[in-house]
Amino acid sequence: METAGLIISIVAILFSLITYFVNDNKIKRQERLLNEYQLNKIAKEKEESKKAIIEANVTNYKKEDKLIRVYNKGKCTARDVEVFIPETQSVQVKKTPCPIDIISKDGIDIELILLGGHPNKIEISFTWKDDFKEDNEVTQMIQL
Repeated sequence: METAGLIISIVAILFSLITYFVNDNKIKRQERLLNEYQLNKIAKEKEESKKAIIEANVTNYKKEDKLIRVYNKGKCTARDVEVFIPETQSVQVKKTPCPIDIISKDGIDIELILLGGHPNKIEISFTWKDDFKEDNEVTQMIQL
């Protein structure tokens, strides 16, 4: 009888130890995954904080003129921003303040003079420098 009680106690202790080590390994694996996720998230946020994101939209300005609003929606200042707008006989740029630095959440205005027969859409391109990369370039189609 004493032997049976001793065997049951030993089996219970072994079962408890096995359960402990299995659960401990699962918890450690989850902690490693969470730590890796957090490190990746921090690295991505750090990278995003060094990027400037340049975009444009168009608004009506005067009767036939349009105003292109070029803005920085990134978290870093965009340096030496150049905006390239293809000029034709029917689309002319009145004035452009480029090259210019655009701080985060700010923008510049470029006035377009539109004459008869102008296209509905034009493709404009931007180049700039930021803390992440020295030679950024993006093209965007805008509707006039």
